Amino acid sequence: MSFCRRVNLALFLAVVSWVSLFAQNNDSLHGRKIIVAAITIEGNYITKRTIILRELTFKKGDTLPAADWAVISMRSKNNVLNTSLFNFVDMDTAANPGGGTNVTITVQERWYIWPVPILQLEERNFNTWWNQDHRNLDKLDYGLYFSDNNALGEKQTLKIKLQLGYTQQWGITYDIPYITRNQDLGLQFNFTSSQNREIPYTSVGNILTYLSTPESPLQQQYNAVVDLTYRPKLYEIHYLELNFSACYINDTILKLTSDYLPYNLTHTAFFGGKYYFRRDLRDYIPYPLHGYYFDLSINDYGMGIALPQQRAFNILYAQSSIHKYGKITDKLFYSAEAEGKVSGSSAQPYYLQRGLGYANDFVRGYEYYVIDGNNYALAKGEIKYQLINIPIINLPTQQLPFLRERQFNKATFALYLTAFSDWGYVGNADPYVENNFLANNALWGNGFGLDMVTYYGIVVRFEYSFNQLNQSGFFLHFLADM
Repeated sequence: MSFCRRVNLALFLAVVSWVSLFAQNNDSLHGRKIIVAAITIEGNYITKRTIILRELTFKKGDTLPAADWAVISMRSKNNVLNTSLFNFVDMDTAANPGGGTNVTITVQERWYIWPVPILQLEERNFNTWWNQDHRNLDKLDYGLYFSDNNALGEKQTLKIKLQLGYTQQWGITYDIPYITRNQDLGLQFNFTSSQNREIPYTSVGNILTYLSTPESPLQQQYNAVVDLTYRPKLYEIHYLELNFSACYINDTILKLTSDYLPYNLTHTAFFGGKYYFRRDLRDYIPYPLHGYYFDLSINDYGMGIALPQQRAFNILYAQSSIHKYGKITDKLFYSAEAEGKVSGSSAQPYYLQRGLGYANDFVRGYEYYVIDGNNYALAKGEIKYQLINIPIINLPTQQLPFLRERQFNKATFALYLTAFSDWGYVGNADPYVENNFLANNALWGNGFGLDMVTYYGIVVRFEYSFNQLNQSGFFLHFLADM
């Protein structure tokens, strides 16, 4: 027999043996059942057991197909991790003497109480501050931020904020995710008070224009919010919100614009309502690689109820987004996103109007611009290649006097090379802003980047983007799950 035939025969027998072994392994699981005899949780020194059990896709006494256990356990592990209460979650099984299976869940809790100083930029993103504001330190906020992200061990969140600098603000938030025995209803409360000596009051050429009154506050705001939450299933949640807002501005602004507040007033106070639905099946919320996400909100500013009543108004709009994540190969992943906003009002006060360019709603490559309008559509596509993935890094925190706790002794680190393409459109352009040339036009942005995912869900994105205005540049974005 020739050498080539021997090689071919050897490869053929190896493939047949592998397929036979794979079939035997599948056959060994086919028809088998796992009976969950007991669930043991370790490492939850603060978090109550019921909070973790709420996230599991199985419970004690369940009979599950053995062939499905890998998927079931991974989904449950990701659910527990996505509470943002833990750095690491492990799940093991062992045979029970009675014939069932014991499941042991081991968690490493995060550090929940953060009395940390505030030092942040008051800008839409880091890039506008660096280039358009020329690193102006007057746009810094500073103060103290106290947060307990697991009050009473029941995932309740208490946040107190005392802030000075560009925006002087204080506020308090309390979130109770579960107020019923079956853990499906919750309540959230929030109150904030803030004032500014400088605000953007319009845009010119799709660049925000600011007014400043250093000698006295230019704008004062008060907001009170109450949310009723309903979570009937693991991956679905409903919010019903009632809020009250009041805004007072210096009359200097009336000399420059006639549409900042409703009816061109120097003050307004109004109620608002919101319904919000979210379905979230992402594997890891700070940086998902698998799963999908969908949300829908219906919002009403004014509700026809304002103070004074003869100045009542009503601005109704709907907003929705859908995200899909998946794997192409072991190291190659994709993500796709579509988002939109539709408003029923033709002209809106600038104080309440938002198009693209605010928060995370922007086309990459257009970070320096805002496109003011009532309606918009946004689509994003991305391919990412995993360069480095280190699931666990043991840190030498025992050498650091303030970081010896178990919550800080491990970290993760991953790097992804990315390529992306974004599309956006803003319709029903704001008629009061000047030279809004990017509205009513399709916007394209393309580029590539490097994403770093690490400690406590922190994500840093280094991106180089091109847009259809023949502009290009390097952009930096920070995200944190903390």
